[in-house]
This record gives sequence, structure tokens and C-alpha cells, in this order.
Amino acid sequence: MLRCALGLGTAVGLTLALAQPAWAVEFERVVIDDAFPGAYQVEVADVNGDGKPDVVAVGGGTCAWYENPKWTKEVLAGPKLTPGIISSATADAEGRGRAQVALAYEFAMNQPAKGELLFLRQSVSDKPPLSVTAVGHIGSIHRLRWGDLDGDKRLDLVIAPIFGPSAKPPAFNQEGATVLAYRKRVDDTTIDFREAEKVGVAPVLHAIDVVDIDEDGRADVLTASNLGVTRMNLGKDETWISTPLVPGAPGESPKRGSSEVHVGRLRDGRKFVATIDPWHGSQVAVCLAERPGSLVFGPRTVIDDTLADGHALWVADVDDDGDSEIFAGHRGADHRVSVYDFDGKAWNRTVLDRAIAAQDLRGGDLDGDGTPDVVAVGGSTHNVVWYRMRRNNRTGRR
Repeated sequence: MLRCALGLGTAVGLTLALAQPAWAVEFERVVIDDAFPGAYQVEVADVNGDGKPDVVAVGGGTCAWYENPKWTKEVLAGPKLTPGIISSATADAEGRGRAQVALAYEFAMNQPAKGELLFLRQSVSDKPPLSVTAVGHIGSIHRLRWGDLDGDKRLDLVIAPIFGPSAKPPAFNQEGATVLAYRKRVDDTTIDFREAEKVGVAPVLHAIDVVDIDEDGRADVLTASNLGVTRMNLGKDETWISTPLVPGAPGESPKRGSSEVHVGRLRDGRKFVATIDPWHGSQVAVCLAERPGSLVFGPRTVIDDTLADGHALWVADVDDDGDSEIFAGHRGADHRVSVYDFDGKAWNRTVLDRAIAAQDLRGGDLDGDGTPDVVAVGGSTHNVVWYRMRRNNRTGRR
């Protein structure tokens, strides 16, 4: 069974035996911040270049960096600079030894023409100051991710709006959202923000995953939209190709298709696409590849249909058995974070945490023990929480 120790800052307090799976994984619930109103997105990234993954959280008008291992909080951008912040992407994309931070802000759900992109560069000192580049207006900007799109060993910035600029409620489908990318450099390091290239278009595009799904050395952009999941990849002739991968849930716009997406793998080598369906939906679904190496995915298997306003998804093999586990959370009624483990036949759910209205989930090895950890943020619960797997309780089944 999975066990979870609850604590604040350090793992102390009540130990809970949660749920039914026939696997034994023990987590510590470490609260990194319990006073972050409106927390919306979280990242795990090495901000200061010390080799230790840190936590970056955004929400309201604030982008905060929590430095590993003490989790001291540093505000990188505040409401005066980035009101209505909605997403961040943090990485040393320019090879400067410290991370650069792209920030999407001025987001307004019912005003799709609004949206701005900002880029922060750090000095080589231990703490900010930061130099600020106002990249410019991108209507309905909603998700930012880094990835090597063209195989040149340098990170590119992917920008995904949620709607087209003329989309209107309630359907929001009058115009698709255009995914953009910045790939060029003005020199060997500095990213050229003068012109973005068009990657593809999808209606009500809620989330993206930038991952090399076909393992060709180039990252693909997977979009979760009213079309389900679409793969957008750069062809050999430098043109962008859009290919449907999985359909998502049926329904009427905007409550159709997919809302979140990540890719996992089973121990037999087959990949799977995990989604939350439909937009802000109730279902956690899995589509499994036909065979190892294939990108043809079978029918949707709904493994949970009890989410209320599903908004958080992550995939990682935390028990070292060769099968990726699925983490999902929602922010509505009975909010929680759950983990789903595949036993060879079915996906078994364990509730990890009911004290968080999960807006986002992300992962990384925060304590350096070789085991993936997971971090969540809760908007209405105002918290940033690290689910740390106990290093003395690894029970893999390789």
C-alpha cells in the first residue's frame, strides 16, 4: 500500500495508510509554501545553476523561486511587472550558467485578445537582479514550455495560447489557437525574439507537452485541445506537420477533446498517452500504443471519472518497476491529488492528498536520491506541496 506522511517544511506528523494497490510506496508530504494565493502552475528547474532542481511557482501576479534545499522563497516577478500571470518556462536555454525565465501574463479568460510575454535573464550573482525583455503581445497566451525542436542541442521556446483572438464564450471555437515557437539565435546564445514561427493550430488548446515521442532527437509538441491530442513535429524539410494522436472525449465545444496531456511508458516498451478529458473535465484517460515503437494508439480507457474541474497531470515511474505511474488532480469539489499504478491489467487509484485544490503537477528528483518526486500547487488552498518518495522504501519489481 502507499503511505503518506504529512508535515510542514519537514516530513513530520500523521502517517496515513491510503488505499488498496498491492504495491508499497511511501511518500512524505512536504509543504514548501502554505501562503501562495491563486497558485496556478509549478515547475521543477535548476534556477541558480548549482546542479540542484528548484521549484518555481506562478499565480496571481507572482512568480516565486524556492531554492533547494532550504526552500527559501525569492520573488522573481511581482504583480506590478506581471499582472495576471498564467505560465512560466524556466531553463538555461542560452548557456549562461543560470536559468532564464519566460513568463506569460495579462491573461483574461473572456478577453482572448489580451496576453503578454516577458523574458527574464539573471546576472551571475547569487541572487537576482534580472534583466527584463518585453517580448510583446501574444493574445490569449496560456502555456510556455522549453524543448529542442530541431535537434540542434539548444532549447527552443514553445508558446501556446488557449483561444484564437476572436474566440468568444461560451463555445470559444470561432478561431483556433496558434502555437508559436522561437528557435533562432541572434548570436551563439541570445534567443531572437523578433519573429516567432507558426507551429500549428488547435481550438480550445488548454495544455501542451514538449517531448521527443518518436525518439528521433527532436522534441514534438503535443497539444491537448478540443481535437483531443495532436502531435506537431518539424519535418525534414523544416515544415511543421500536425497529426492526430488520440481523440479525447466526445461532446460539444468547449467541453470536448482533451485538457491535459503527458506521455508514459510500460515495462514492455509500449508508450501511452495520459490525458484529462474533456476541457477542465472529469476523466483521467489512457491510450496505449499498439506495440513498442509504435505511435498508433488504441482506444481510450477511462481510469477515473470522478474529477471536478480536472486541471493537473504528471507521469513518472516512482516505484522503479518500469511502468510509469499517472498523477492527476482537480480543483473543484472534493479536490485532491491521486496516483494511478498499473498492475498489468488495470490502473489502481490511491488518493495522495485531499488538502490541495490541485491546479498543476510537475516532477523531478528534488532530493537527489535517484527517485522521481512530484510537486503540486493548489489555488484556492494557497499551497505548494512536495510529495517526496522515501528513499528507504523503494519496492520496484524489475
